[in-house]
Amino acid sequence: MHTAAQTDQIIPTAVVRAAIEWRLKLDTADNQALVSARIQRWCKKRPEHALAWQRLGNLQAEFAGYAATLPRRELGIPLLQRASVDLQRRRALKLLTLAVAVGGPAGWLASQNSRLVADYSVGTGERRHITLADGSQLLLNTGSAVDVRFSATQRLLVLREGEVQIHSSADPDRLRARPLRVECRHGWCESDAGRFLLRDQGSYSELQLQEGTLALATYAGEERLATVGQQYQLHPGGIETVTAPRLDPAAWTRGMLVVNDIRLGDFVRELARYRNGIIGCDPAVAELLLSGVFQLADQDALLDNLSRSLPVRIVSRSRYWVRVVAAPELAA
Repeated sequence: MHTAAQTDQIIPTAVVRAAIEWRLKLDTADNQALVSARIQRWCKKRPEHALAWQRLGNLQAEFAGYAATLPRRELGIPLLQRASVDLQRRRALKLLTLAVAVGGPAGWLASQNSRLVADYSVGTGERRHITLADGSQLLLNTGSAVDVRFSATQRLLVLREGEVQIHSSADPDRLRARPLRVECRHGWCESDAGRFLLRDQGSYSELQLQEGTLALATYAGEERLATVGQQYQLHPGGIETVTAPRLDPAAWTRGMLVVNDIRLGDFVRELARYRNGIIGCDPAVAELLLSGVFQLADQDALLDNLSRSLPVRIVSRSRYWVRVVAAPELAA
């Protein structure tokens, strides 16, 4: 029996969203027992996790009759999220009734808070080394998340967001000889044994083979064998070769940003991935070109170096609010 305090307890929105995404993951999993075990571990971490999962289950039971009228089952998921932090039955039922009438965006939640429930993830400014069961090595970059879906028939990784370096090992079970397959937003790649980088850039995905062999393809069906050292972009419409990259795609693995004639605005946008808070660039200096090697570990020194390399100055109201503007002589 729930106490009055439990009934009235407000659950943080992020926890509500995480519970719903766990529900989605469970419903679509090949190995539901494995996902169920992970959900149980998540529920045991904090009391509000367990409470959100329990309330979600109660709501889903009540929604069963309504869900049958939806054109697609997943249309009800955003409504559970919109029921907000307390998952109250009355508001949720009103929202669900409205969705039956007007429809809703399928798969909306799939892109929300992916790091909350990913198998492996890192926060802003972090990197993480991971050794998988088959011996493959992963290095996750700042703000990244990946899922691991290994089974008797496949070795599959899914890049949810961000950037990863993968060093794939040969299949330990030579009788099956399963390649390591990595899927991302715009396509996939496969390698029996190789080292490569993969980054989700939003409108496209970027890939570079560092050693070994790698086959890559878009979901539209274009396929290609990668060349060591070459950088590729996977777009919805095909695969493009990058001829003159402004940013060294592997430098982050050594804790650096290495750039060559990059726009200052683009450099600041890249740097923002590694910082908590806000860093911006004044349009007056955004077109300045920058080349150099910058150490990510000491960002105060990095910003100081930036002001020495270009006619800019750093305006800092706090460690969480920084802006790159024109130096006084340039502004004048």
